[in-house]
Amino acid sequence: MSNARSLLVVGATGAAATRVAERARAEGGFNLLGLSRRVPAGAGDWVQADLTDPAGLAQALAARPDITHIVYASRAPFGEGGVEDVPANLAMLRNLLDAAEAGLPRFAHIHMIHGGKWYGLHIGPFRTPAREDDPRHLPPNFYYDQQDLVAARQRGKSWSWSASRPGFVLDVAPGRARNMVSTLGAYAAICRELGAPFDFPGRPGAWTALHELTDASLLAEGVLWMLTEPRAANRAFNLSNGDSFRWCDLWPFLAQQFGLPCGVPRPMSMPRWMADKGPVWDAIRRRHDLALPLEQVASWDFADFFLGMDYDVLFSMTAARKAGFTGFVDSWEMFGRQIEGYRAARVLPPR
Repeated sequence: MSNARSLLVVGATGAAATRVAERARAEGGFNLLGLSRRVPAGAGDWVQADLTDPAGLAQALAARPDITHIVYASRAPFGEGGVEDVPANLAMLRNLLDAAEAGLPRFAHIHMIHGGKWYGLHIGPFRTPAREDDPRHLPPNFYYDQQDLVAARQRGKSWSWSASRPGFVLDVAPGRARNMVSTLGAYAAICRELGAPFDFPGRPGAWTALHELTDASLLAEGVLWMLTEPRAANRAFNLSNGDSFRWCDLWPFLAQQFGLPCGVPRPMSMPRWMADKGPVWDAIRRRHDLALPLEQVASWDFADFFLGMDYDVLFSMTAARKAGFTGFVDSWEMFGRQIEGYRAARVLPPR
């Protein structure tokens, strides 16, 4: 039997999974497959299956007995900042695990991409910098149920698991409105069009709180490291850029990047204040031949969420560093690079 390793990326059309797949291709070492309900145009090796259909999923995986490693990056639909669907998210992962154990004779590792909601960042302040063994917040939290499921199933088995806990994941992902850079870029373009300064619309306390982020490419690097690092087996790790910032320091830099005068903290509900700005964006789009309508560029509900956290959001990277992970990203450079990436993709207007 071949010793080649095959990596199945589940939810492969999502933002984080896309970067994992790209990095796996670039690094080599794995035969790469994607899994989703629909096969995207131009897809390579692909498994078409629905995670909510246990029988169909089991049949699809049994047809690919070469799969050795799985990255799980799927989740049920959810509303911003609310309680996510625990039964649905748990059932999808259980169906996948059942199919893997039954149909993949060389199954070696499953990785789950989780996130900072593990620590309750969506609820309110938490102890910082958060460590992987911190007490859990009051449930529900489907991350807890998923990790408990996988950890219990793994006991006594030859396969292993790992989980990543990134912060807000930033990437150049045209068409995905729930993205910090494209949302801020659309807001800035509308401010410039209307002759308004680049005011900070978040809560006053968020202006000075410490925050950190996770570049999608860094997340991909960390995930692939966990797949084969023995010290990462059966553990979860925070994955953040490794630096931190305050909006009061970063905001003038962003204003400069967007070609705007920096404004002042001016708390406002973004969904409310941006509700009538569609025609403004349409004018910007026509003049600069931009590719996407506003609803595919900016999520104002998401803006209220990430600009409304008036408490520190920090994750300790000590555990990952001690286990051998050395990746890092300069968050200021990341913002500049991704803004230019959105401009090059004709999603944001030129400076």
